This record gives sequence, C-alpha cells and structure tokens, in this order.
Amino acid sequence: MTDLDQRIVLTLREHAEGSVDAGLLLAGAVSRGRVRVRRRRTAVGTALGMVAVLGAGVAIGPADLFGSDAVPTGPARPASAVVPAAPPLADGVPGASARPDLVGADPNVLHFGFTPGGPRYLSWSVEGGVEMARLDMGGRSVTLELAASAEAFPRYAQGLPGGIYVPTKKGVFDGSVSQADTFNGKPVWLRHWQPTPGVYARASVVAQDQRDLAAVAAGLRLDRAYHCGGPLRLTALPTDARVTNCEVSVERFPAGLDVLLTLGRPAVSGLRVGLSYAVAIAEERTRGNRTIAGKPAYRTPQGDALELLGFPKAHLTADFGLPFQGFSEEDAATVLAGARVAEPLDEPASW
Repeated sequence: MTDLDQRIVLTLREHAEGSVDAGLLLAGAVSRGRVRVRRRRTAVGTALGMVAVLGAGVAIGPADLFGSDAVPTGPARPASAVVPAAPPLADGVPGASARPDLVGADPNVLHFGFTPGGPRYLSWSVEGGVEMARLDMGGRSVTLELAASAEAFPRYAQGLPGGIYVPTKKGVFDGSVSQADTFNGKPVWLRHWQPTPGVYARASVVAQDQRDLAAVAAGLRLDRAYHCGGPLRLTALPTDARVTNCEVSVERFPAGLDVLLTLGRPAVSGLRVGLSYAVAIAEERTRGNRTIAGKPAYRTPQGDALELLGFPKAHLTADFGLPFQGFSEEDAATVLAGARVAEPLDEPASW
C-alpha cells in the first residue's frame, strides 16, 4: 500500500460518519506526487501534466515577480496570485565564493542565490553533493546545478526530460553550450561553466534558444548562503542521525508548498520528514492518539508514520516505514518535537 493509499484509507475511516475532506486528499496527492516526480526524474511533459491535474488554477507568473512588492499579502491577496518564494538567508554562513568547498556538503544549506529581480524559484534541493534550483524564466523552466567538483554531477542533468542526454567534453567547464535533439519541437540546451574558482555549474533548458542560460549565469550570486528547508527547521535529531537530502517545491506557492527532508544514519537508509501546506485543505485535524512535546500527534494504523497536529492547512509528518528502515517511532517523535515551522506559511518573510 502506498503513502497516498494509506492517507486515503485513514481519511475515509475518520470521516465514516461525515463528509470526506477532499482538500486533505488533494494535498497528500500533490505532495507525494511531486516527490515521486523529482526522484524518478520523469519526463518534463509528464511532470507538467501531473501539476496541471493536481494543482490546477495556479498561474505561473513572469520572472520579474521575484522580489516584487506589487502582490498584496494576507486576506487582500487574490486567490490566483503568484507570490515569489525563495530560501531564507542563513546569517553568518559563507557563500560559495568564500567557501567553494562547502557547496553540496551540507544538505541544510544552499550556497548561492540571485540578484534582486532575478528568476522566480520553482524548487530547490541539496542532494548527493549537488545544489539545485529550478527556475521560472518567463514561462520557461531552467535548472541550475552547482557542485564543488565536476565529478559530483550525475550523468544526466536534473532539468532534462527523461532519456535526453547532451554530450559534453569531459572536464570542460568553460562556458560552452551543448545542444541535443528537440523535445516536443524545441531544442535542448546545456551549459557548463565555473562561476568562481572551485565551483562548477551546469544549467539546462528546453527552449527555442539558449538566452535563458546566459541570463541565469549573469544573475547568479555566490556571496550569500540560504537555509534549504525554507519554512521548516529541525532542531533535534536522533542519535547518530543527520540530514542527507533536502527538497523544497514552491511552484504552487502561495496556494501550496512541499518540504521533504531525509535523515540518515551510518548504514541506515533514512527517515523522511515532510511538510505539506495547501489552501485546499478544508479543515484541521485535531484528534490524536499520541502526544509529542505536549502537542497532539497521530500514528497511522500501519504504524510507520507520525503526524504532529495543530498546523492550519498543513501536515507535518515523519515516515519511518518501508522502503526506508532503521528508524523508530521514538526517533520520529524526537524529530517532530524539535521541528520549527514558520507562521504564517504563506508569507516568505516569516521563514
């Protein structure tokens, strides 16, 4: 039974004598669907199709919305508004230009950003020694990857459609651009360069021309660092555990966002901590069967996940079941007890 199946069964059981919360099912479907899309690196067309079905009604705005104060906040904001969201600044942490060796080394930190008025973030992540951001360039999606070595990059660029491979000369990061065959009638472009000594960058786009790659490179800033987890911080970890992966999706923001942090131990696969926020969630669950740090919590009937309750229109969960293993309910409770969630979630200034 999948995570989504479990959520559906749980929701139906809780509402056996009343209406089913369709918003809750929608939020779970969107969150888990996006995680699967990112991890399986499916084709761009398939991913956009899933977004259209599960997150319909959220418009994608122009790139220059990043940093704009033209969109009202709170109750005055139109339901269809697109509000740029970016990783919050990590004060006191050096950027890539000062410490290129740290790029990709800490999954909690992104060591790059963009100049004001730059591209709008769709998602960002740190995984396997590579820091990544997927960016909206006026309706075109550009994926940027940074690492401390050329060898850290996977063979296939994260932003390319599944199965598309752009050949490049091994070890060359001189700003040259490679082109592959077309995808849905448009060429695929890839650029490799070193924005500063010791930092390696790769950017990819499916577009009629390569101008977006040059624009992303021109707007890249390496003088500051940012918290990868966005509105979610983990202040307590189980013994010998550390954060190994961080993934955040803000493509639907402010209608919704998803944060996924994966914890690992030596020789142990992981524990997944997820925060899913969606305005479509109609009601807040308050009934629990556990207590964590004095707050109500719920353990699923399958016994492999905990949810800390009390977050309006949001679910904060810790999954310790298959396919991951090696973590217990006690470990999950430790993480949730120390989790800090920014409020309100739809205001990036609070992150």
